[in-house]
Amino acid sequence: MISKIAQFSMLMLISVWIIFSCKDDKYKGDYNPEAIKGYKNEASTVSSKMDSLEAINFITKQKLREFYELSALASNTSDTVVDSLLRDQLLSYFPKKDTTEIYPLLRDLAAKKVTYTSVTKFAILPNDSITPDSIKKIAYSINYFNADKKLIETSNRVGIFVLKQAPIKFKREFKFYFTTLNQKKDSIQKDTISSGVMQKSSGKSPK
Repeated sequence: MISKIAQFSMLMLISVWIIFSCKDDKYKGDYNPEAIKGYKNEASTVSSKMDSLEAINFITKQKLREFYELSALASNTSDTVVDSLLRDQLLSYFPKKDTTEIYPLLRDLAAKKVTYTSVTKFAILPNDSITPDSIKKIAYSINYFNADKKLIETSNRVGIFVLKQAPIKFKREFKFYFTTLNQKKDSIQKDTISSGVMQKSSGKSPK
C-alpha cells in the first residue's frame, strides 16, 4: 500500500513538473510600437453577428490589451512630447480622465522594466444585486515581459468597467471606460451579497 502511494505521489510530481516546464514564459504577440502609439479609447463598433455577451468580451479584451500595451510603451519613452501624448491617450480610458491608477501603474512598469504585456485568463464576472447594471467586473491575468521577451511576472486582477451601447443607425457602437484595473479585496467584500444571487447586466457609462 505504501509503495502504491509513493508511486502515485511520484507520478503526480512528474505531471506537475511537466506542466510547469512547458509553461509559456516568452512573449509571442505581435508588437508594433507605431500602431500602439495610435491607441486611444474611441467608441467600438462590433459585427452584427455577435450577440451581446460576445460583443462585451470582444471589446473588453481589446481595451485591456490596448491599455496595457500603451502603458508599457509610455513607461519606456524618454521623449517628453511623446510621453505627454501617450499619457493623454491613457487617460481617455477612464471617465473624467482619472489619474489615480495610471501614474502608479506607469511607475511600476518602469521599475520592473516592462517592454511587452499580454492579457490571459479573461472572464466577465456576473454582477451581484448591489452592483448597478451599468457596471461590470472582469477577472483577468496580466503578464509582464522584459526587453528580451522573458516573463517577469503574472498578476491576477479584477477590473471594473462601464460599457454603453450607443443607438446608431445600422451600427452597434459601444462606449467603454475603466473605473479600476485592480479592485481591492476589501471593496469586493463590501459590494458582494452573501446569498449568491447574480444577475446579467446591460451596461451604461458616463458621458
